[in-house]
Amino acid sequence: MAIVKIEMVPGKEPRDWKLIHVADVSGDEEFTKQMLEMCSILEAGMIQDEQRTAVKHAIVTTLIDGLTPAFLKLEEIRASVGKKMPTMNVEQLYEDFAGKLWKAYKQLMQDAVKLMGHNVGFLFRADKEFQEGLVYLRRENPELRPGIEAFFEATRSEWQNDFSRFRNTWIEHQCGERKQFLQFYDPKFAESLFHIVWSTIVDILAIFLELHLPHGTKLIEQHRDDPAPRWGQRFRYDVPPLRSVE
Repeated sequence: MAIVKIEMVPGKEPRDWKLIHVADVSGDEEFTKQMLEMCSILEAGMIQDEQRTAVKHAIVTTLIDGLTPAFLKLEEIRASVGKKMPTMNVEQLYEDFAGKLWKAYKQLMQDAVKLMGHNVGFLFRADKEFQEGLVYLRRENPELRPGIEAFFEATRSEWQNDFSRFRNTWIEHQCGERKQFLQFYDPKFAESLFHIVWSTIVDILAIFLELHLPHGTKLIEQHRDDPAPRWGQRFRYDVPPLRSVE
């Protein structure tokens, strides 16, 4: 699948703006399919007009300017395995990969959520501010599903905090020693990191897009033990039954 960006040309109609071929990524890649599915969920919801356009653009930007560049670096990492390369060149591959993946998660995902009218900046703050942010999020959005707080807490403790330290402490500021972050220079770890980050981005986008579906509508996933054919997309809509008017 060709990934393209539209470059606005001042003074010209949108139909005359330039299409720029950014990259070729297989349409079978799960991260691509699920990110584009977020656009479909957006269009099924109550966000309208300019806000819908802005949110859709932010979701696609997260894919094109964040996850896709990270994936292309991951492919370079895959190609480097078993080859004789200067150590610095190899290390740079992993650091570039981490930088692009962190941008997709911390900056671009957060921008998309903010355009929906929500703020997840507390995810990236110290523990006290994080806990306060969780309380505020629930208070402002009581219809959020149970367990969202546990999901965000696990996200931070299981991988985000370590990833943040690698990105900010080592790559950006060269504080500490590289040996503290050796796992981030392992190809298998890079694969797992890419998967957990893109899937968390999708999960967070889905959490907030669900808030904007018609009242009572929930996103559901196919149970892994369901003997029926696998769904073509990850989510379906659970629409509350219509109540008869007496």
